[in-house]
Amino acid sequence: MVTLSGGWRVCGAIAIVGGAACGHPTDRALASPGALRGANVLLITIDTLRQDRVGAYGNRSGLTPHIDRLAAAGVRYAHAFSPAPLTLPAHASILTGLLPRHHGVHNNTKVRLDEHVPTLATVLKRGGYRTGAFVGAFVLDGRFGLNQGFDEYDDRLPRGERASFHFAERRGAEVVTDAGDWILAASSPWFAWVHLFDPHAPYDAPVEYRAGRAPYDAEVAYADAMLGQLLARLRAAHALDRTLIVLTADHGESLGDHGETTHGLFAYDSTLAVPLIVNGPSITPASVAASPVSHVDVTPTILELVGLAAPGPVDGLSLVRTPPPDRPLYFEALDASLTRGWAPLRGIMQGGWKYIDLPDAELYDLATDPGEQHNRTDRDPHADLLRRTLRLASGPETAAPRVAMDTEAAARLRSLGYSAGSSPRTVTAGDDPKRLVALNERFNTALTAFDEGQPQQAIAGFLAILRERQDFVAARASASTALVATGRSREAIDLLREGLRQQPDSPELLAKLGAALSAGGDAAAATDAFERARRAGDDGPDVLNQLALVYAASGRASDARATFHTLIERHPGSATAWFNLGLFELQNRRREEAVAAFRRATAIDPSYGDAWNALGAALVRANAKAAVDAWRRAERLLPGDYDLLFNLAMMLADGDAPSDAIPYLQRFAREAPRDRYANDIAHAQATLGRLGRPGR
Repeated sequence: MVTLSGGWRVCGAIAIVGGAACGHPTDRALASPGALRGANVLLITIDTLRQDRVGAYGNRSGLTPHIDRLAAAGVRYAHAFSPAPLTLPAHASILTGLLPRHHGVHNNTKVRLDEHVPTLATVLKRGGYRTGAFVGAFVLDGRFGLNQGFDEYDDRLPRGERASFHFAERRGAEVVTDAGDWILAASSPWFAWVHLFDPHAPYDAPVEYRAGRAPYDAEVAYADAMLGQLLARLRAAHALDRTLIVLTADHGESLGDHGETTHGLFAYDSTLAVPLIVNGPSITPASVAASPVSHVDVTPTILELVGLAAPGPVDGLSLVRTPPPDRPLYFEALDASLTRGWAPLRGIMQGGWKYIDLPDAELYDLATDPGEQHNRTDRDPHADLLRRTLRLASGPETAAPRVAMDTEAAARLRSLGYSAGSSPRTVTAGDDPKRLVALNERFNTALTAFDEGQPQQAIAGFLAILRERQDFVAARASASTALVATGRSREAIDLLREGLRQQPDSPELLAKLGAALSAGGDAAAATDAFERARRAGDDGPDVLNQLALVYAASGRASDARATFHTLIERHPGSATAWFNLGLFELQNRRREEAVAAFRRATAIDPSYGDAWNALGAALVRANAKAAVDAWRRAERLLPGDYDLLFNLAMMLADGDAPSDAIPYLQRFAREAPRDRYANDIAHAQATLGRLGRPGR
């Protein structure tokens, strides 16, 4: 192995960017078309996995032994790239073969993949496959459209306190257990997509993976270990005997490169370069493919290997045939443009050169400058060439539909650090994200402070940002959320009205104003704000839900009921909408309607503890046994709700089997806070005495 300047290494006759480990160079390592007809397909995506953390790509830290074994028995693509450094658009490209400009999903906020865009699962299902997906984060919730074609789409996440990172994801151990259960029960052929979110911030790996590792690296090691558990279980059951395995990441992580801590703002290789490994029968082991490839190649490659036709024109190429080495690859990072009004970032890679189209354009020779430190735009003719190539690649775009977003959904997206605000305007050189990266980092720091229970620090951060950039709608909206959460509704109202003087038709600011006014007790003004938000274009479920609530608070019961029903007609799968309708009907003494609504909420989301609790309350007078059953379910989901625990215990104590109340009474007497529940604890202890059990 000879090391050349700029980090290039030569493995045989193939140049590998960025110090990748060597393997057997190949022009064709995959099986011939249709050679894996009828084979099972396992697609593994690991969120936020930098290519340079994988041992098969040259990392010597031993973080990824299971991924490395897949690579050693398959093909490793040395130059694989994501077209967008964000989870939802990247996965949309993986599963459709389309670039973001053609599937229409550019960021993680208010759009979903159009139901008319076929997915890999759609085609495989039509081809006779059982299809299952198991995702680890809310940003891939089925409401965003990637559930199309899946018989089973497991996006169930634990509920809990909103605006918390913890409840936005589930650990890889849970994902691989559910995926393994489904695969082993599925009839062949099957297609399973398994998504591990763990390397995404915040980095919080189980303690046994942390020793001697940076927090991000510990998460990578944990994700690899969970993958290893899944593969070992499937191999032991011979479920992988005839299975095509494709592993990739949706994007990488900056980790401070170019001043960015995480991902989404820039499009340097820290976040665009991804691992891509293909493993399976008839595939040449320990092979390295050097031609540049993209996420959009995954779907056409899988389909050609298993002998199924692509559903229509796609942007990707099947890697059964070696792509041209000078193939141009499009990429984009548009979140800051869509959510903050900053300059849109688009670019093109070709022949070892990379062009980023911004007010301050960038050009990099990746052969001599793999770290993308030396901008050559003003002194190299490749800039004009790639600028023209990008212009040719920029044709008509597809618009994606807005997503169904209820209150809980919006909160979970905020907890991931994503915001849905926008402030469309003409961009200038001052809007180039390179000039705003420090502001971006401060915004993320403030979001994190809020999520970690430091709202005052978060508010100070948001307000400092607004003093520098008044048009930063996401910062203003986030500040209002934090102010309302800390009981400072009046300050939130003033802040939002200040923003609306500059942008009077901003639907997000109007919706936030409605929420602040509602929290401040001014239902009439809140109603006006929400109605204005609808007229400004936000007719989504979050606004409808809150408008129904303020109608109810204003005594406009018929308007509230009509709005709830409009919401449910549009979004019948929203457990939150059914729950709120149930509360409304319960408050209006329509118990049968309330029970029906709560039952729908719990059927949609069996982990919805508050809905089970409310169902029990609605059933108490009509059906004591059913009420107890609902409260038992709720108690398991809400172990810290001592009102619920007391109600359940006392109802059991007064029922046909009073001894069933004993463990609940004992726990209540032992755990309930005495400063709040002193009288109830005495009652519980007396009841235990009546049942022949001591209270302590």
